Parts: sequence; C-alpha cells; structure tokens
Amino acid sequence: MWTWNLDGIQMHLTGVDVDADALRLRVQERGDLDEAIVGDLLTVPLPDAAYDIVHSAFVLEHVSGAEDALDRMVAALRPGGLLVLKIPDGRSMYGFLARRTPHRLHVLYKRKIRRKPLAGTPGHGPYPVVYDAVISGTGILAWGRKQQLEVLSVVGDNGHLRFFGRLAPVVDIGLRGAAVLSLGHLTARHANLAFAFKKPAAPEPVRD
Repeated sequence: MWTWNLDGIQMHLTGVDVDADALRLRVQERGDLDEAIVGDLLTVPLPDAAYDIVHSAFVLEHVSGAEDALDRMVAALRPGGLLVLKIPDGRSMYGFLARRTPHRLHVLYKRKIRRKPLAGTPGHGPYPVVYDAVISGTGILAWGRKQQLEVLSVVGDNGHLRFFGRLAPVVDIGLRGAAVLSLGHLTARHANLAFAFKKPAAPEPVRD
C-alpha cells in the first residue's frame, strides 16, 4: 500500500514479491500492476537503468542481504530517478522489540492490536524479521552516501501508537522510558522511517 497519487500519469507498474500468494492478492484486489514478478530481490532479473521510481515499503527488514537488494534497486533505477524506501528503524524501540520477540507474537500483534484477522495466513504478513545492519536510519544514510545518492527527504513517525487506542499514551511513555535506559542506543522518537533519494543524473557527453 502507498500514498502515491498517480492519477492521469501514463506509466507501467511492475511489482516484485517472493511471496506468490501476496502478489496474487495484489493483482486480484488492487488490480494496478502491469507486470507481476514472483522472485527474490537478491536474484530476480531486473533490467539496468530501466525504472523512473523504485518503491520499497516494509520489505527490507525481512531480507537477509538487504544491502545487496538495495544495490540492485539502484542499478535498476535510471539516472535521475527516485528511490523511495520505508523501513522500521532497527535502532528504534519498535525495531529492538521486533528483533527479540518470537514470530508468533508478531502474528498476535497484527491480529489483536492491528485488527488484521488474516495475519499469518498465506499471502498476508507478518513475515519473519532479519534486520540486517543497514536497516536503520544511520545504516540507510551511510549506504546512500556510498551510492552517491542525493537525499531529498527523511521522515520518521510513530504511527503504530494509534492502534493502541486509549492505551497509546501509556505505551508511548513505556517505550520512551526504555529508550532512556538504553543510554542512547535506541530511540522512541519514531518507529518507522521513510527516505526519498535521487540517483545522480547521467553526465553530459563530452563534445569536441
């Protein structure tokens, strides 16, 4: 899901997912993909410099070898194109808890707190988490510098708190208190991060 407003824009939309059931549901329920590719981001064939925008939302925390997947995304992006990434920050309290709790609790959280009764069934997350080192604010920005990407925007949010209803302030205070006890290693100011990068434009050809 995304908040892009693409009305009236002529485009060809390609979706890639290793979960064939999830991709099938996307095609059936949203019907917005021109091309659906079942494949692993680490191995699926992607044409070089072919896409104007590459968008990845809450996928990379589940990938072992996330930096390699990011490198392949940039390779598939045309010069001057946009890379939009959304991740849970591995150095947030949310990320810390996700890494250290069993997967069955993630399913229970999705069903009971997020009100997603199909969570954990075929085609529906949550999926087991990995949280490679790059999956954090500092990790993504360091990777972006290495790729010589221009940072257009970085935004953090604690949107997950709204799902706790009246308990949200209590949960927030608890997470912030735990972050203080981490002596600066973790943050509760946000759980999720969104990045917008721009790939450098191709150099102008040298004319005699």
